[in-house]
Amino acid sequence: MKAESTKSIDWNTSTKSINTQHNQCSTTDCNSIKCLQKSIDEKTPDEFADSWVKEDGWFAWVIALAGCVLGMLTLGVTRAHGVYQEYYVLSEFPDVPTATVAWIGSVQNMLLNLCGVAVGILSQIYDARVMCVIASFTMGMSFILASFSTQIWQLVLTQGVLYGASASFPYILGVTVPLQWIKRHRGLALAIVYMGSGVGGMWVSLLTTKCIDALGRQWSNRILGFIMLAVGMGVSPLIISRRPAKRPTKLLDLSVLRDWKFLFIAAGSFFAMGPNTVPYMLMPTYITNVLKSDSDLGSLIVTIINVSGIFGRFVAGILSDKLGPTNMLIVWVALAGYSQLGIWLPFSNVRAVIASAALFGVTGASIVGMILNSLAHVYGVSRITYISGLIYMTYSISSLAVVQTTSLMLDTVGHETNYTWPIVYTGLLLVVATVILLAFRLKMNPRLWVKM
Repeated sequence: MKAESTKSIDWNTSTKSINTQHNQCSTTDCNSIKCLQKSIDEKTPDEFADSWVKEDGWFAWVIALAGCVLGMLTLGVTRAHGVYQEYYVLSEFPDVPTATVAWIGSVQNMLLNLCGVAVGILSQIYDARVMCVIASFTMGMSFILASFSTQIWQLVLTQGVLYGASASFPYILGVTVPLQWIKRHRGLALAIVYMGSGVGGMWVSLLTTKCIDALGRQWSNRILGFIMLAVGMGVSPLIISRRPAKRPTKLLDLSVLRDWKFLFIAAGSFFAMGPNTVPYMLMPTYITNVLKSDSDLGSLIVTIINVSGIFGRFVAGILSDKLGPTNMLIVWVALAGYSQLGIWLPFSNVRAVIASAALFGVTGASIVGMILNSLAHVYGVSRITYISGLIYMTYSISSLAVVQTTSLMLDTVGHETNYTWPIVYTGLLLVVATVILLAFRLKMNPRLWVKM
């Protein structure tokens, strides 16, 4: 009887208990997030919401697979944008500076992450399934509208702004909602979810290349738009949030910004995730402009990054569960920096670019998921969508700044043929991120062999 009464505690009662414990806590290190995390870790699934989905149950993995599919249509599409970038620069807008064309992908990727804060706030009020359905419809229409665009500013509005803002909802909800249901093998779950971006980037880049060659860029946009409409709206009803939608007392809670742990993770994320899309965008044109190889090899480079990313995410997920997400995050960021400074920079040949693309795919493609895993490890899963939204906001700012800076370097210093400074710049950012994350890890626990 005692056990049953404990399980019947509802969320409101639990919240009052958390607040009481917090008010009684006298330590200066205590804050509401820390108290909430401790309470969440001790709860049973039934205390969050009345749902037939169980923690670590079979349907929790179905939700993860649904997040994987949505990842194909969101992050996977942005990972394949290098194919469009190459076509715009070399064929459709050959007289337009690369930095100007890059605004399409930059705005797309920026809004994909910048809108994370809005997703985090709205997910507390509205049903995640409804938001994903509406967003999937908007995503599909954005690419259909892009097919009628003939100027850069039109493509920035459709393929950039409209797609990026709408894709943010199924992308972030597809990643964070499965984390609410899976605890035992959270690293593996994130690997499955983020596998969608690798698989999606692979087939979207191949599909885009074939459609552009056979049907033209316009029909390539339309076909991808129709796929988003059908698949995205079909899978969205499976994104079942663990906590019921309920308007919080405070929509924008910035108390987490006073937590040193969050500030360290946000700073590391800023420098680590900013260069994340640069190889996808620069390597295809490097293959064509510098190495004078066939343009099909440029598209193949994007595929290599995405395929190796599938393998890398599974390895990162398994190792994170065994050794700790923060430990593996530091190693992966360092290796991503080595792929730029140790392989691509000193060796100017096709084999080196392929090796660099493969290593970056294994490591760099996994960084975002490993950061989310670290956040869940530090803060729990109750507010993971909201807190991760703040991290995605830093990602969006750094991504826009890094992509535009590297494109400007390529136009002004490199004259579209010398890629040295863009490579050095992105590599050094990853080195800085490694130092910040290592300092965070040592401040959390100076013993290196502890699982964290």
